[in-house]
Amino acid sequence: MNECQIVTKVISGEDALSFLKTYENERILIICDTFLNQNGTIQLVMEQLSATNKAVIFDRLVPDPTLDVVADGVKEAVKLQATIIIGFGGGAAIDTAKGIVYFAMGGKALSQKPTFIVIPTTSGTGSEMTSFAVITDTAEKRKIALIDDMMYATVALLDPHLTLSVPASVTANTGFDVLTHALEAYVAKNATDFTDAIACQAVSIAIEHLPKCYHYGGNLKSREKMSNASNMAGIAFNLGGLGMIHSMAHQLGGMFHIPHGLACAICLTTGILYNSQDPVVEAKYADLAYKVGIVPRNVSTQIAVQALCAVIKALINDMNMPTRIGELKHPVARDEYEAAVLQMADNAMEDRCLPGNPLSITKETFVALFKSLY
Repeated sequence: MNECQIVTKVISGEDALSFLKTYENERILIICDTFLNQNGTIQLVMEQLSATNKAVIFDRLVPDPTLDVVADGVKEAVKLQATIIIGFGGGAAIDTAKGIVYFAMGGKALSQKPTFIVIPTTSGTGSEMTSFAVITDTAEKRKIALIDDMMYATVALLDPHLTLSVPASVTANTGFDVLTHALEAYVAKNATDFTDAIACQAVSIAIEHLPKCYHYGGNLKSREKMSNASNMAGIAFNLGGLGMIHSMAHQLGGMFHIPHGLACAICLTTGILYNSQDPVVEAKYADLAYKVGIVPRNVSTQIAVQALCAVIKALINDMNMPTRIGELKHPVARDEYEAAVLQMADNAMEDRCLPGNPLSITKETFVALFKSLY
């Protein structure tokens, strides 16, 4: 038996933010980073809100949301007794907002779940469609994946104008988060016909439009397409699951503060090739390569997977992204990296994305794979 339930209402297009005008006499907590607050971008949200609402901005965010920051946000939500919580920004803002909803409701600090609105300003996480959030435990230097239906957004607003100013490097990183979500969901244990169709289309859109967004940041059509691909990939992995690539990327981010999408890019082909040791998985990745037009169907499954990996590597090179840990702009010293490998392997084995992986994996294999990334 398969289940496919999409909880969040999606409103997309150039006037998506006008939906906020429907709310009156609410107590609204807006979660965003300091940059979006100080540069005035937050006013795009504020000007859509009726003066009958009481709105408070919480902008004490960090790039990798921490338990401490989330706790501060919960205090603000309780103080306001928020009836609406808005997560406005990239993955950090959205995950922080989700964490606030999760802990405020889990601790019964709010009497009822607020209306939860997510407005992404990057095209990457797809987090507006998922019940997942990733929070960093700074004491243990690890990322914790929270999974709970209470973190589903009530409404997701996708306005491509919000992504026009995203820098090229961030566009590349977040775009690879989209690709990784879709590619992992396509072979995950809980994949279905529904998630396969959505994931495949997300891959197709990303391959065509991500380079255009990178090289021509003002291309509104391609920005809108990537917003859609990000949203679709979020649906696919939320229903189908993820796997070892994210389990590894979480550790690189938690240990060395590597941006999540970049960590995914570094791990992506390694994970695809590992999982393709299984002929069933190899055939499924090959099927995706056929469907998105990378190779014709008369090509063998092995060559099709190699071609898929070649396209991924070509995208990475085209967008001037590092392919290995040693190539990072601020490289991690090899001895420091290798000293952390055992801990990262332990943490990857416990990562909540790993159970969705189509193949089993051992700690020793994780150690070898982490070492191969340097």
